[in-house]
Order: sequence, then C-alpha cells, then structure tokens
Amino acid sequence: MSHAAGAMPELIQAGMGAYISCSRLANATSRLGALGVVSSVGLRHIVPQQVRSGDQEAIEIAKTFPVARYVEELLSYAPGGKRHNRAIPMDVPDAVKGAFAKRLSASSAYVEVMRAKKGHRGMVGINVMWKCALTVLPSIYGALLAGVDAFLCGAGVPMELPEIIGKMRRGEDLEYDPLTGTGTHVHMQISEDGTADVLQSRPMPKLLPILSNFAFCKRLLETWNKRVEGSRPDAFVLENHAAGGHNAQPRDKVAFGELDQINAYFDKVKELGVPIYVAGAFLHGGTRKDLLYWQERGAYGIQVGSRFALSEESGLRDDLKTRALEAARDGTLRVVTDTRLSPTGFPFKFVPMEGTLGEQSVRDAQKRGCDLGYLLQSRMLTLPDGSEREVYICPAMPEHQYVALGGKLEDTEGRVCLCNALLATAGYSKPDRPALVTLGESAVESSERLTARQVVEDILTPERVAENEARLADPGT
Repeated sequence: MSHAAGAMPELIQAGMGAYISCSRLANATSRLGALGVVSSVGLRHIVPQQVRSGDQEAIEIAKTFPVARYVEELLSYAPGGKRHNRAIPMDVPDAVKGAFAKRLSASSAYVEVMRAKKGHRGMVGINVMWKCALTVLPSIYGALLAGVDAFLCGAGVPMELPEIIGKMRRGEDLEYDPLTGTGTHVHMQISEDGTADVLQSRPMPKLLPILSNFAFCKRLLETWNKRVEGSRPDAFVLENHAAGGHNAQPRDKVAFGELDQINAYFDKVKELGVPIYVAGAFLHGGTRKDLLYWQERGAYGIQVGSRFALSEESGLRDDLKTRALEAARDGTLRVVTDTRLSPTGFPFKFVPMEGTLGEQSVRDAQKRGCDLGYLLQSRMLTLPDGSEREVYICPAMPEHQYVALGGKLEDTEGRVCLCNALLATAGYSKPDRPALVTLGESAVESSERLTARQVVEDILTPERVAENEARLADPGT
C-alpha cells in the first residue's frame, strides 16, 4: 500500500446526495473504520430546515461555528427566530446579495460534518459535487472549519481543489471565472471572517478526486502540480458508469462500451503512482469479494454506494427504501440511465419507480421551475444597450425564461428539476414534489435490509470492524 494514502481506510462509504449520505450514516461507518462521507448537495436547505424544526443537536453545533455572523444567520431559522417562517435564499449573481446564501451553505456544511464526526475518532469526508458550482467554495470552507478529513470531488474535474484549500487556509478571498468544467463564475469573500488561524490549526485533509478515465487522471496530476507545486491527490476514486447518480459521458460520446470500463484504463492509472479506490465496477454488488479482487489487481480499496444508500442509517426515505428492497427481492428492480434528465448534461441513473419522477407520466405532469438553484450556471447576458449582465440559468427552468436569459431551447428538452426531486427523496422538499430514486446497477443485488454496521462488517469482516471500533472510540464519550 502506498504511503501517500497513509492511514486511509480501505473502504469508502460513498457520498450520495441529496442527504442520502447523511451525517447519521457517515457517523455510523466512520466509527467502524470506513471513510464515512457526507454529501454537500442541498445542505443549504436541509440544515436550516433541521434548525427550524428545533433539532437541538443541529442548533448546538451551529453555535460553535467560529464566526458570529454565520451563527446568527443560521439560528435565525430556529423556533422564535426572525427568519423562522421565511424561505431559504437561492444564490444570486450580485456579490453582496448572494453572500448570505453562501454563508448559509458554509455553516450548513460545517454542521453536517461536525455531526458526522461526533463521538469517535474515525475519518469523515465530504463529497463536493463540482457541477453544483455555486456551492463548491462555501461547502469546502464550512467543511474545513469543521476539521473534515477528506474531500471527494466528482461530477466534474476538480482542477482548482488544492489551490482553493490553500487560499482558504490563508484566509484569502476566492474567485474563479469560470470554475473548470462548469462554465460558471464562482466567488466567496472570507478574508473579513478572520478564520485563517482556525483553518491552519486543522489537519490538512486528504484529496480524492473522482474520475472516470486515464486522460483526466493524467491531466489533473499535471494541473495540480502546476497550480500548487508538489500537490498530488492522496488517491484517485475510479468510478465507472455502473455507479448511481451522475455518470461521466461515454468516451465515444454515443454509448458506454469497453473503453468506459475501469479495466480499460486501470493499469495505466496505476502507473501514475497514485493509490486507487474502485467504485461502481462490482461483480458481486460491493462485497468483500469485490474488495479482495480489486486489491489483488493493485487497488488500495473500494468505494461502495448503493448498499449504504439502502442501509438503515441512510437518508433515503423509508418508504422508498422499502420499495426498492422489495423490488430487488422479487427481481423487478431496474436501474436505467437517461442522458437528458439531468440539467448538468451528464447521464443520470434512476429507478423507474411508480409515483416518482422515474415514471414518464409523472415527469410529463411536472410544472417546470427552478426555486432551489443548486445546478444554476452563470452566463453573461448582452442587454439591448450592448452592456453585459451576469445571470444564472438552468435548463430545468420554464423554457421561455431559459431562452430569455440566453439559453438554447433545445437544451431544455427532457430536463427535470433534480434539486427538488432529490430533496424529496430524502424527505426535505415540499409535499407536492415527487421523489427520484437513484441507485447504482449493483443495487439489484441488495435485497436484504441491513444496518451500516452489517454492510461494513460484510466488507471488512466483523473481527476487523471490532478492532477498528475499539481503536477509534472517543475516550471522552
């Protein structure tokens, strides 16, 4: 095992959004010796809703955020607070008006990571989805302040990640126009927070980009070293198109084939000298057999998603979890890939479950709209007088609105609002919003309802888990 991975666990519990990989799940897996991972997707709406409901653990953790303004703003949603009944803000292009939403995203990421780290000494990571460009910077900032142990970044290539972390730890303001692979202008002012000392007191987190081919691995290595001399990933997570959620585009731009299989480029990536975790490409559904197989091939470990998504502690709504497991048991569970569904333009996995957006009739009945804004992209709109104005657009918007803001009508075809759908899947959206269940292809092997402990024990063995749990126990609890 390469020393670059250091004390990294062999098993990563994948970061699945929105809130499927919640702090409860990450806490349960990390204390057993896996890398427990929370998802950053949607936290700006989820955590304030928890605070609004009077969740005392969330409220108490929020109070420990090291900048008073952030604390006051998040706690203004608590019972009796001035924003208790107000809508949670979307990000907007104006730097001043958009700053509140960014601060909420940062404090929400902080609360979620701190909850995951509570009561043990295991490693906790956060998955930052690069295509949710407007929340990339605040999510990283809040997680750093919480002392997160690892960043996992996918759905895009995180070329700026080491530079972002370096600037934040020095307390510098940040701006990227655009953030690589997103086309979106992102910025965040943190210098006035005075958090540099706090950030520098935190350990340097592990950096684990999630990639799907050799070319991006090689390019990322070169780019990171160019931007921040000597910077290298602590490991690559190689994920193929069998994984749930967003998948990378096929190499031939038409259909997934042999070139998209990890076997096609695994050995070439291994030659780059960076430890490798394998995700999605599991013959046995993400079991110990898969761990041992890939370790024999030269991988450091594996990242498992769907088994944890269907486990007791995940944030997936209980009724949806039960239906998926029943379908897997009777052999009717299907996982399909749609190339038009996601506003990101990436292929997206979903389960065609009755009454959800996985059903065409439900999609057809949905009114278009964008009121959460996690997948917004920035554009410069030319005004009649020739001047330019920055605007935010999303292909899931009403067609006329999207076109008026400079988008192309054909880009809206087949798109759905993933933000509302995925929040509904975790029980955090408006009651009338249908859910959308996303799982990896290996979910068809998951017919038994298990706890997170049972999944970890199945992969690492009960004996190893018992040793890990004793080693990682917090003596103060």
